[in-house]
Amino acid sequence: MALRTTVAAALAPLLLASLSVQVAAAPDLPMCMADAPNASAAPIERRPWRAPMCGPYFDAFAVAELRPLRTRAVEAYRQAGEQILAANYEEARLQLDLAHRGLPQIGDRIALQIARLELLRNQPDKAAAFFGEASHSPHESVRVEAELGRALALLRSNDPGADQALDELLSTYPSVPNADELLFEQAHSLMRRARYEEAMTVMHTVRVEFPGTRIAAWAESELARLDARGHDAPSMTDDERVLRARLLVRTGPLDEANAAIRELLGSPLSGALHAEVHYLAGRLARDEGRWQAAESYLRRAQLFPIEDVAMAEHIENRANDLAETVGARDPERAREQLAKLRAGRSDASIPTNRLVDMIGVASAAGLHEEVDGFLISLSKRAGAPSGVLFDAAMAAVGTGGEGLIIGLLNEIAKRPGSRYRIAAVYHLARAHERAQRPAQAALFFARAKSEAALAGDEYYALWASSGLLRVEHDSTKTAEEGLSTPEEQLVPRPPRSSNRALAKQLAPIGKRHLSSYPWIARAAELLRLGERDAATAELFEAYLSWRDALGKPVARAGLNCVARADGRSREAIASDVRAARLGLSNEDRATLSMVAATLGDVGTAGGFAGPGFIETRPRAYEWLVVPAAQRYGLDPNLLLAVMRVESAYQKHIVSYAGAVGLMQIMPRTGRLIAHALGHDGFSPADLLDPDLNVEFAAWYLTSLMERFDGHLPLAIAAYNGGPHNVRRWIQEGAADAPLDVLLERIPFTQTHRYVRKVLVHYEAYRKQRELPTPQLSVHLPEPRIDPLAF
Repeated sequence: MALRTTVAAALAPLLLASLSVQVAAAPDLPMCMADAPNASAAPIERRPWRAPMCGPYFDAFAVAELRPLRTRAVEAYRQAGEQILAANYEEARLQLDLAHRGLPQIGDRIALQIARLELLRNQPDKAAAFFGEASHSPHESVRVEAELGRALALLRSNDPGADQALDELLSTYPSVPNADELLFEQAHSLMRRARYEEAMTVMHTVRVEFPGTRIAAWAESELARLDARGHDAPSMTDDERVLRARLLVRTGPLDEANAAIRELLGSPLSGALHAEVHYLAGRLARDEGRWQAAESYLRRAQLFPIEDVAMAEHIENRANDLAETVGARDPERAREQLAKLRAGRSDASIPTNRLVDMIGVASAAGLHEEVDGFLISLSKRAGAPSGVLFDAAMAAVGTGGEGLIIGLLNEIAKRPGSRYRIAAVYHLARAHERAQRPAQAALFFARAKSEAALAGDEYYALWASSGLLRVEHDSTKTAEEGLSTPEEQLVPRPPRSSNRALAKQLAPIGKRHLSSYPWIARAAELLRLGERDAATAELFEAYLSWRDALGKPVARAGLNCVARADGRSREAIASDVRAARLGLSNEDRATLSMVAATLGDVGTAGGFAGPGFIETRPRAYEWLVVPAAQRYGLDPNLLLAVMRVESAYQKHIVSYAGAVGLMQIMPRTGRLIAHALGHDGFSPADLLDPDLNVEFAAWYLTSLMERFDGHLPLAIAAYNGGPHNVRRWIQEGAADAPLDVLLERIPFTQTHRYVRKVLVHYEAYRKQRELPTPQLSVHLPEPRIDPLAF
């Protein structure tokens, strides 16, 4: 190609001269037969050419391009995209080759595209070479994708080192997306090399370790076909059958998991395997809310020998937890438990914290006299901490006398410095409301609203406003909790801006920081090509590097963290590079933030700009949020509120627990949602796509709303803490306990805070659209079996 460029440059003057000469026609010939320019030797593309006044076209040659290589490379890149869409892969390959030569700054990304194209052209050996080049990318996700692609290409080309490359890949990335597809490809590669026994072993591994997937079904079919042709297909051992069931419970589909466990429960297995099967059956029953069945399965699991001490302790603890859930409302069991807690002491001599525990036990079982007696004893203890008094009051609601509860809350409300003061005032209003004293309730609701507003406590201000509507206007509903309203049907457009103008703003920053932040210049180059998503990914990488230079914890993000199921791999950074990264000025960061925001990447914009930007509650990704919300009848403001709390709008973020993307969906939840929606071939890496991530979250939140009878706070709690846990908390409280009290008693600290944050942001987002705050119900739904169980 370099030779062709050189020759073209040498012939350019001659070609220009030939075009400048007036065309002459022989007098006895029509003008359309005039001499065409003599460019037969020019290394240039063929184009239709005709002389003036001629009719039909005929092939001639266009003049060699005199434009700079980079300009032609940009045009070639764009044309390659059009050719790929039209399935003109040969032409696209030529165009990408020119782009690859002319745009070295993003040569790794273009190499990745060439590699993919070579796979489409059935040239895996060439693809492997380009994947290898891309694997040296400065962008982490490009490197990972290139490593995955290289392993695939080596397998398809039957390369002798393919098997080792795949083993190394799976060792480096234990949660690599589409590992089942890579293994299936390996099996076919082995068959092409006539290594049938090894191929069948790999396919057997796929059907055992990736159950419920389309690849597992294909592997099963291939094994049956090979078995019919005389090759002995391996049978599943008992250990493999149990492993398959365990993986089905973990990844779904859950109907297949239930079927596999039912079959195993009736099979003759060893003691340890029987124990695990009963444990798995107990887990499914627990997730469905069948507490008694779940405890029964776990108790049966304990009857079998379990060599793993940690597992035996885990089963014991789970069984005991479920026993508490099952017996929480049993008066006789509660009395036995109270006797143990009392240990022969009088009410006055029981330690204060233990007395609060006893109030909770008695209240859940409906033991009115016992609860009231404990409340009286507690009220006589001078100097009891506000937190203890508040916990006791909340535990007693639903069973204890409202007058005694009011007494405890009044004591807290009198303490001006108490952090429980506003909560106590709000619950004083609720106690008066339950006691059918609306006037007093209204006074306390108004006081709670006023004090909460002064203290900046938006959570209790929200609940107090809701309470005022109930008691003053006899209102039970002003809008559906978390559901869509007619005013929110307009779908906003994605952000529009000039890519060239944005690239121009990035260019000087990229030039100044080329050695310390190469991603900025790469982002500018990608914008010139119209690759907005790739540009935002480069800017996000720059943000992560800046954050690392500041000494902040390395954020987990991107394909690398999904594939590794761990944090980002740390690389040694030279001291001068780190110092240079700290030199990113406020003005530069402001520009980077503005460009990211203009491109629609609010998370990166907020990262560079700081907390003040996020606190404005931008309506991030609204062009995705509104359509997804409309499809499921959900309020888009709820999705925005959840996004704000979950990810602060960062689309590539991965939590320490493994939750992925804008709405922080766990891989297991993502797989189960994919099964429910019929998304074949799903992998957790797909959750890095904002469109799919928001779609899954909208479906899941809607399903939670339906399962909890439209009670928004419970759906929010279930999104974070799990629906089975929310059902347990309801079951373990007093039968008449209200919803707002349940929220006070959530035992998971993270979920307790999460519900408050989402509700506050939800109200704020609704105010942005001048929508009323939904009237939140204070009644808990009736407990029932959960058909989805996730």
